Amino acid sequence: MAVNADTNKRRDYMTMLFPREIGLRRTLCETRDDYDNYISKVNGKASCYTSLYSFERRDEIRTWKMDVESVVMDRAWWDFDMIEGGTLEDVKQDVFKLIKRLNPTHLSIVGDIRIVFTGRGFHVHQFFDTPVKGTAIAKHIDRYQRLQARGLKTLDGVGFPQKLTRIPDTYNPKRGRWAVNIEPTGFYIKDDYEIPTEPLKELKCYDPYTGEPPIGGFNIRAWIANNPVEETTPVGEFEGEIGCAGQIPIPPCLEKAMRDENPKHTVRIALTQHLAENLRWFAHPSTLTPEQRKQCIETIVAFMSKLGWRDYNEHTTRFHVESIIDYEHSPNKCCVDAGPCWAHDGVKR
Repeated sequence: MAVNADTNKRRDYMTMLFPREIGLRRTLCETRDDYDNYISKVNGKASCYTSLYSFERRDEIRTWKMDVESVVMDRAWWDFDMIEGGTLEDVKQDVFKLIKRLNPTHLSIVGDIRIVFTGRGFHVHQFFDTPVKGTAIAKHIDRYQRLQARGLKTLDGVGFPQKLTRIPDTYNPKRGRWAVNIEPTGFYIKDDYEIPTEPLKELKCYDPYTGEPPIGGFNIRAWIANNPVEETTPVGEFEGEIGCAGQIPIPPCLEKAMRDENPKHTVRIALTQHLAENLRWFAHPSTLTPEQRKQCIETIVAFMSKLGWRDYNEHTTRFHVESIIDYEHSPNKCCVDAGPCWAHDGVKR
């Protein structure tokens, strides 16, 4: 089913493009009214998510999903979070280093940058001068993001076409905290800048989705032209660090099913595939090095060991995870059967 592609071309006075996806079920959102209504309905009751990017059309076969090839990427994005034994100050220093790399000549003017405080870290958005389309260029954007964030230990992820991210100025009931917009220049140059503990009306203009448009924008096309891919580093190869399983949003149906004391085998397969593709940031399984593959397996096994399954056995779990992890995750039906399915627009299968 086609969606209204014309809205993708309209920026108006907002930074937000449509259509996009909202919520863990990835419901189609075609207008700003749809977006606002979703927040009004869900905020305070559950975490609010939006796709980082917009899309031009739905997938012709898997019609409950947007066609990833039609992605419209209008920004680069970085996620920073506290690591074990670290502090929020460590995260701030990494964000400052990133901003300096993104804007080395005008450090007091970060007009194309927006920052959201998540409670444990920060999301950094850098807007492009014009949006770019398609997964081919997305691979170059991934390369740009990872290069800019090299060596920053609190980096927890970068933007990619399928990425969901928490909506600013919404409440996280699980952690009891707000994700809030902050003023980027003040945050960067003032040692005594106070990060708000709740949304402030005067900071809505800095919202990376519904605020005022950025001043200028980064020319990602020029960067790609001036930084060609070296033959020894194929585009699309996994180059990052394996992520953290505890930070991966779990779809509602899968979350419910995996909490059973003795979940079905299909549930365990679905959980393994979901964690694996997120841990490798949706890169193809074949691009992992043996060390990265092993780390991914151990992360999943450790995550499952804490779920309290009645028949949990570390050896058996590792055996099955190793046999599943090399497959791409592209389900065509819900294999969980635990209520409304995130992959089928809320229709129970």
